[in-house]
Amino acid sequence: MVCVLLAALLLLTPSVPAGSASPAAGASDPGSERRGRARTAFEHGHFSEAALEFEALWREGHGAADLFNAAVSRLALSHHAHVVVHLEALLALPGLTAAQREEATALLRTARAETRPVPLELRTQRPLDAPLSVTLTFVSAFASDVRPELTIAVRPGEHTVLSLDPGGWQIRVDDPRFEPITHEIPVDASTTAPAVLDLRLRQDARALRRFALGWSGAGVAGMVAGGTLLGIGQGRWSSRLNGPVEACQSDDSLFPLEACRRELDAAGTLRASGAAVLGVGAGALIGGLVARVKEPRKRRVGWIIAASVGGLSTIGGAVALGLGAQASGRHNDPSPWTDDDRRAINGAGAAHTTGATFLGLGAGALASAITGLLLDRSGRFLVSAGPQVRVGGGALVIEGRF
Repeated sequence: MVCVLLAALLLLTPSVPAGSASPAAGASDPGSERRGRARTAFEHGHFSEAALEFEALWREGHGAADLFNAAVSRLALSHHAHVVVHLEALLALPGLTAAQREEATALLRTARAETRPVPLELRTQRPLDAPLSVTLTFVSAFASDVRPELTIAVRPGEHTVLSLDPGGWQIRVDDPRFEPITHEIPVDASTTAPAVLDLRLRQDARALRRFALGWSGAGVAGMVAGGTLLGIGQGRWSSRLNGPVEACQSDDSLFPLEACRRELDAAGTLRASGAAVLGVGAGALIGGLVARVKEPRKRRVGWIIAASVGGLSTIGGAVALGLGAQASGRHNDPSPWTDDDRRAINGAGAAHTTGATFLGLGAGALASAITGLLLDRSGRFLVSAGPQVRVGGGALVIEGRF
């Protein structure tokens, strides 16, 4: 077997295509000594050393003979996947003679027969418009079985079938257009399922910074404005509810109690409006802060959680807002206020304000989170919301998939 491989090793040495580095060049060729050492290593059975040297020579000088000799060295090591990749690259070179092409094709058939075909399926939102580099790494069970990574180019619209040795493999895509992804597959005689890679478009860092800055800035501004309105409304509410009724009369046509009720309603509306704006600001800030998460999957999970919490907060806030308004209406009568009335009115107003806060928080969180998910543009992460009405109640169902 070694003799046959040695004969193949020397096949391309005398003649190589024009423009490639000649392995039989004179002493002026800086690679001639390294090629001699690689051939000596091969003759003495040091196939791994020979393969690494020939592969390095190929990367540096792109000599067809070096690539062929690297493939033969890998064949001696039973690294058939590497042989296939090397020989496919060799056969793609122009200028090979008929004899060289025939010998390389024969070795390619021999190596491919020892591998397992694994279809590679790339799922992308948009079709590829340029070749994509895929890196293959063999996961060895032994420390001594060291195999360099293989890189193959997948061209747009191309149906790719990988020829892999039995064992564990990692398939990695590290392309500036897509988020990094690593997929592990075990390869054995029964392997028939394709290796599927779901590629997500890499998010533009500048767009994320603008998104985070915009929503965070709007959230902080909303919180400041809402907090100010809330404070003013709370001050008016307390002074009207706890102060003497006579202090409310500002118009002779109104009774003091009626004037107090109107001013109390206005203060409650102002307080609830401030609470709602404060909640919207807090929800917007949450969505903006999630955009600062660097890891894409964690960022999407953060937005789905914010959208889910926002939906629940919107429902709860709307219910509390309605209950507070309903409770306040029960005390809208001409009878004088008692201490119990004041406590009941204060409780109804607190429920009304709390409901406005959670309603605003949910609206802000939903808006910022859904906007963030739309910005993601992966096409795989979906958020949907739908009402469910039934006898005795209703619900809003929010579903997310990522």
